[in-house]
Amino acid sequence: MQPTPSPPTIDTVSGYLRRRGRSPHALTAGEAATLAIAVVRGCATAPSRAAPGEWRLTPEGRPVLVAHPGGDDVLAATVAVLDEVASLVSADVRPGFARLRDGVLTEPPPTWALLEKRLLAVVEPQPLVLGPLAPAEAVAPRAARDEQDATAPTFIGRVAASVRRIRPPVLALGVGVAAVLAVVAMTLVPRVEPATTSEDHPAGVASAAAATAPPGRLPSATPTAEGALSAEPDPEDAAPVPGTASSSDRPASPSAASEENAVGAGAAASETDDVRAAAASLLASLAACADEECTSRLRESAAGSGDPAPWDPAVADLDVVDDFGGLAVVRLSADGRTQYVTLVRQEDRWLVRSVRDVADQPS
Repeated sequence: MQPTPSPPTIDTVSGYLRRRGRSPHALTAGEAATLAIAVVRGCATAPSRAAPGEWRLTPEGRPVLVAHPGGDDVLAATVAVLDEVASLVSADVRPGFARLRDGVLTEPPPTWALLEKRLLAVVEPQPLVLGPLAPAEAVAPRAARDEQDATAPTFIGRVAASVRRIRPPVLALGVGVAAVLAVVAMTLVPRVEPATTSEDHPAGVASAAAATAPPGRLPSATPTAEGALSAEPDPEDAAPVPGTASSSDRPASPSAASEENAVGAGAAASETDDVRAAAASLLASLAACADEECTSRLRESAAGSGDPAPWDPAVADLDVVDDFGGLAVVRLSADGRTQYVTLVRQEDRWLVRSVRDVADQPS
């Protein structure tokens, strides 16, 4: 990224978001959408997402991408902003922001526009409130961010640390920056467990209703990119549903608790085995296909037909990297090469969503 004159700025975007997190003026979903989409579009149009860069705010509240020698690359800086935004918004809209962050981290720029549209279907962009943003004296923490969230390392922090550790030797082998980020992200994303809901309040009602809202219009303030790079959603811990009254007031014995833990561990192992078996069966069937019609029945969409053909598990080692319930990532290894295959569950069967040959990722 060549240094070019940049407009005057008042703060880094990360610094601004940290002040908003301490302020009684909580970041609204509309402000978050304005900021998130601005940095995503700036990242998509940047000349190089591997060059060092930093997102800053102009006095008008417009994000601009400027050169930042010695700092994170543009892609990492963009994903960091999106991660902070996702952590500040309310739980009902957080999945949309997390999907946008994850898409920027693992998918090519042409797919980001679709994620933008999905976000704008439920959130109306609003201008940023710039100040004053004095820290709140005694503001109760929002329910969506519990004590564990405040103290645990963030997802993007773990990704950045892993990338710094493995990128130099891997890049020496010709593997691109995007490949390193995608592999690290897929191996660090926490597993999402389905939220427990009651019969009177089924999951997804609020999001389904919100999806019918008309798309919002992005404010005229748009980012400028002098150089360049943006979810696993942070899973929301569902409130526990009170259990039914037991027939005895006596506490469970230690042996009973141990048995319950053993059953839970066995169920988790069984789920992983089931995903592995389903993935092996699906990929073996795909490898046996002799025509496009057969292949299309085993892929989620025709858009994935441009991906490399996944290897046959009969000649490659297959491991489950992560299982998110209806979405899984598996790794195929053979002859020193690696493929990552994303699978999605639709109704009662698994389909191939995407295939990434690490050595073929663009830098």
